[in-house]
Amino acid sequence: MDISNRLKATLTAKAWEEVGIYNHHGIDLPLASIWTTKSAGIGEFLDLLPVIDYCSTLKLDILQLLPLNDSGLDQSPYNAISSMALHPIYLSLHALPSPSTRLKRDLEFLGRFNQSKTILYPQVLCGKLKWLHSYIETNKTAIIEAPNYQSFIRKNEWLLDYALFKVLKKKHNNKVWNEWDIEEKESDSAQRSRLYHTYSSEVEFHLIVQYLCAMQLKRVSKYARERGVFLYGDIPILVSPDSVDVWTHKKLFDLTHVAGSPPNPFDPNGQCWNLPTYNWQAMEEDNFRWWRKRIEHASQYFHIYRLDHILGFFRIWAMPSGATPDRGHFIPSQPDTMKRQGRKLLKILIECSNMLPIGEDLGDPPPFVRECMEEYGIPGTKIFRYYRRWKIDRSFIPYGEYSPITISSVSSHDLDTLPLWWKHCPEEAADYAAFKGWSYYPRLTKKQHFNILWDNHHSGSLFHVNLLQEYLSLVPDLTWENSEDERINIPGTESKFNWNYRYKYPLNLLLTDARLKEVFRKLLKDVRLSP
Repeated sequence: MDISNRLKATLTAKAWEEVGIYNHHGIDLPLASIWTTKSAGIGEFLDLLPVIDYCSTLKLDILQLLPLNDSGLDQSPYNAISSMALHPIYLSLHALPSPSTRLKRDLEFLGRFNQSKTILYPQVLCGKLKWLHSYIETNKTAIIEAPNYQSFIRKNEWLLDYALFKVLKKKHNNKVWNEWDIEEKESDSAQRSRLYHTYSSEVEFHLIVQYLCAMQLKRVSKYARERGVFLYGDIPILVSPDSVDVWTHKKLFDLTHVAGSPPNPFDPNGQCWNLPTYNWQAMEEDNFRWWRKRIEHASQYFHIYRLDHILGFFRIWAMPSGATPDRGHFIPSQPDTMKRQGRKLLKILIECSNMLPIGEDLGDPPPFVRECMEEYGIPGTKIFRYYRRWKIDRSFIPYGEYSPITISSVSSHDLDTLPLWWKHCPEEAADYAAFKGWSYYPRLTKKQHFNILWDNHHSGSLFHVNLLQEYLSLVPDLTWENSEDERINIPGTESKFNWNYRYKYPLNLLLTDARLKEVFRKLLKDVRLSP
């Protein structure tokens, strides 16, 4: 059976029909990292419009983004305080209608944050929220009387709890919800209803902000679809313990344990993510309504989604709160139970939308994980530096042997970029040079970097997507002089470095650089770009 007929027989057949069973190529970028002369210190929703045009012109049909959920004061996009709400920090303020002369002047003042080498997250968030309070105070009546606004409120039942959560967080000086007053932290739906009325004006502010965010991201999604570009979103498997989801659905979470990853040869200490695990039994009693709503909601914005840590649906490494990763254990613990649980959960997620899930399955999962993904038609993730015959001779697996039901990437937001990997892992780099028949040099050459990307775009995978800075590194001066500054995040660490990455130049300069366009043209010169 050829790959097309094979995928048409899987659970994801409708999603594959939407996306198309042919080779797809694209770029991955953190929205926060881009900037323009109009943005206020951080990438914004409408900044994606020229990126979509750029992709369409070059026949790149995938635009991958990191999570866009509201993460409050934490700039990690994987520590969301809401599984539904969009982050207000990404709102394109300059595009909102009818700002006053004073607000236009204030917006120009916020533009000073663009001069920083890294994202000034607290200052940008504070400045944009202050601006929005003034804007909404002036324009509230016109916004709430709009039919689209009223429809948005009716269709999104999660909004009121989210808005109230934001209000109470501010009231309690951002304390975690379990340190609030007893009647607030233990509130049921009836009590929350009374609180909505008590804080109606403050609640309304957050409802309006979410409406404005949703309208802008929907515009981006529609624009991408019209130009043949698929938005590839990211749905983290977990949420923050200090989130509206945990506050209002406590029984769905196991608050006695936190998730992470076990010690292993690649990461001897393991990782503690300090995010709660799920009570899958309680979720099943509600027919997994929380997950169904989450996927359905994301489908109005995205055409494809990255299913973060897909192994966690089969088993999660859990440790008692406050313990180190070496004291953890897998939940569930029995392989047969893991297999049944994962198959059930993935089937439910697939049924919720026509989005195509792509699983982040890096590592050495039990065989049944990838067997299930293949059977269901869920692509896995292949990063060449990890895709080796580890148990035989550690040799790299040729790109031509990659399964079509995969996505090929040379790095990710959690890994070193290619130049950094070559620098930090000289033994692995020397192995790869030998595999390719190259002479090994301590520093990755531009030619070698190009060839690795060329191999990636010519692999057996149907999807080929890489961080934008991997391509920028091939053009002199488009990246920071110190290659260490091109890294986005070091997982399992808490540092001011993480999630602060910004591109060296504004978006208009990057997208008009003739040398960068030529890089893409050469890489994609002889690849199949359409059905």
